[in-house]
Amino acid sequence: MELKKNDKLKTPEWVLRELGEIDLDPCAGIDTTIAKNNWAIERGDNGLERDWFGFVYCNPPFSQKEQWSQRMIDHGNGILILPERGSAPWFGPLAQAAGCYWVMGKKINFVGGPSSNNLGSVLFPFGDDARDRILVSNLPGHFVTVKHYRARECA
Repeated sequence: MELKKNDKLKTPEWVLRELGEIDLDPCAGIDTTIAKNNWAIERGDNGLERDWFGFVYCNPPFSQKEQWSQRMIDHGNGILILPERGSAPWFGPLAQAAGCYWVMGKKINFVGGPSSNNLGSVLFPFGDDARDRILVSNLPGHFVTVKHYRARECA
């Protein structure tokens, strides 16, 4: 699996320290140590092919966000971070699957990227523990509950 430059951006510590202990980062960078278990494709640890366990934090390679999102949906225990793109075709189904999401109230400058992030970010919690971790955190932002989702019509 070949990763692009933007696929390797890391979540800064100020976000991670608010989320508590993490059991697994299934798509970690080669030198990432945010979780008890950090899988990096560069070490031969393909998180898309391995079994997930415990509380997961997933900052997926952006070029493969749909695949990683589905894995998080299937796992159902953790937090997925993605850009704030409510009109993107992948956003609505993901929001519906999570049932809620946290819109970050501050742009995140991801480690290894440019000095400014031109998009906001969203945390998608899966499971009650994930939701509660976000709600009791000191992360700036607002919580959105998904009450209704209507899929796009094919043109």
